[in-house]
Amino acid sequence: MWRKENSEEDRELVRRCQKGDDGAFEELVRKYQQTLFNLAYHNMGRRGDVEDVTQKIFTKVYFSLPKFDNDRPFFPWVYRIAVNQCYDELRRARRRRSLAFSELNLQDSESIERLIRHEDLTEVPVEERQEMYDLLQKMLDRLPEKQRNAIVLRDLDEVPYEKMAELMNCTEQAARLKVFRARMRLRDLMLKAMKKQERTQSNS
Repeated sequence: MWRKENSEEDRELVRRCQKGDDGAFEELVRKYQQTLFNLAYHNMGRRGDVEDVTQKIFTKVYFSLPKFDNDRPFFPWVYRIAVNQCYDELRRARRRRSLAFSELNLQDSESIERLIRHEDLTEVPVEERQEMYDLLQKMLDRLPEKQRNAIVLRDLDEVPYEKMAELMNCTEQAARLKVFRARMRLRDLMLKAMKKQERTQSNS
C-alpha cells in the first residue's frame, strides 16, 4: 500500500547525513528499506536479486546524498534511483537468459487478471497463490520497462495518479494514459500466449 513520505523528517535526516552523520542514514534506511525492497521485488521477481539490488540502491543513495538538493522532496528522488537501478539489473539479466513465455497455459490470463484487480485471493491455496504471483512476474517481464513500471506503481503499489505524475515527471493525464496503455499491452501479451498455446494443442 502506498504511503506518503514525511518531508520534514526526511529533510532533517538528509541534513544530518550531509554533515557526516551515518546514524541519520541508518534511520533513512530503516524508514524506506521495505518500500524499496517491495519495489525491487515487483521489478526483479527473485528474492536473491531483490536483496542485492536493494543494497545497491542504498549504496547509490548514500554516495549521491552530498549533491542532493534538500529543498526537493526526498522520496521521489530515491524512487527514481531505485527504478533506474532495477532497469540496469534487468538489462544485464536479459543478456544472460531468455524468458520461457511459451510455457503459459490457457488459464493464465484469468489468474493474472485476478491479481491486477486485487480480487480476494484468501481462499486460494498458498502454493497456488505463489504460482499466480510468479506468473504475473513473468508477464511483467515481457512489458517494456516504462509500461511495467506504470503497472507496478498503479496496480501493485496502488500509487495515486497525482503521485505517479510526480514520480514519472509527467502530467496526471499522461500518467493515466501510461497505465491504460500498459494494461492493454499486458492483455495483448496474454491473448497472444493463449493463441499460441491453442495452436500447439491443436497440432499435438
